[in-house]
Amino acid sequence: MNISFRACSPILLAIGLAVTGSRAASTSVEAWESLPNGVQGRLANFEGDGGVKIAGYVRKPAGDGPFPIVIVLHGGGPTARPVTADTDAARAEKLAAESVRAGRVLGRAANPLLPDFLAQGWAVYTIDFRPNPRYTLDPLEWDDTLVAINQARAFPFVDPKRMAIFGGSHGAHVAGRMVSRAKLACAVLCAPAGIDLIALAQLAAKGIPIGGNQRLVREAEQRAGVKLAEIEKNPDAHHYTSLITEAAGARCPILLISGRNDPSAPLPVMEAYADKLRAAGKVVETYHPDNGPHGFYVGLPKPIPETEESTRRAVAFIRRHFDQAGTK
Repeated sequence: MNISFRACSPILLAIGLAVTGSRAASTSVEAWESLPNGVQGRLANFEGDGGVKIAGYVRKPAGDGPFPIVIVLHGGGPTARPVTADTDAARAEKLAAESVRAGRVLGRAANPLLPDFLAQGWAVYTIDFRPNPRYTLDPLEWDDTLVAINQARAFPFVDPKRMAIFGGSHGAHVAGRMVSRAKLACAVLCAPAGIDLIALAQLAAKGIPIGGNQRLVREAEQRAGVKLAEIEKNPDAHHYTSLITEAAGARCPILLISGRNDPSAPLPVMEAYADKLRAAGKVVETYHPDNGPHGFYVGLPKPIPETEESTRRAVAFIRRHFDQAGTK
């Protein structure tokens, strides 16, 4: 169910390890690299919760800005690979090197949407997940992503009033957690993984396919030691939260994108989330084409006509809310 951005052909990267300081805003001081179409790019790794090195890469138009920025969270697991070493010092060195390698992979990503965002004159900050999550949908990822958002807000070339977040699959779940935790102009969530595990378990019990969410349900029940049906009776006792339980706290407009034929984003749960947002007075728009397999919004497994429409809607949605934020 988790989809990673594919990379285009390798490009020469004449930059080394990003310099990171405090967790709050550790901004890279590396030189900018010249990329096609007048774009500049450089590593922008950051330190997540506990000082974990996490990969990131930022691209922007030439010039000083300030530019709007879209923070992008890819699908799938971490781009950075777990490392092992005999000593803490050796492991820290390997982690730092791996975050650089992963950052370079992120910098080569050229899926639909990324070039379109850049063509609007926006900066794009593509970030990774920690290489050693405790489990899928680890809440530490929420904390890590907040660090990255704060880092992006501190970039001298960014307009802090015009910041959006885009996520697909796993990244969409993490992005969805940010809408109630960070000040953003808007968010685009494409086929979020595990929107609400209780609702997903209910569908599965009725024999409705839930795709890769089945693994998330199983993992959650194993950690809790009880079935989600039991957790539903007293969610607070089990510290249960989801995108649906957090809907009332959403602080920005949201665009939800998923195909009606995507079992990893079952339409009943997507609609339940949208309904919860609307009931709380939040602004939400949806795009649910009949043909929209998991990953179609980033051109995977291959671009289809719905990919182009998804991109058009995402760009228009973000542009509209950037324009509104710029007048406040």
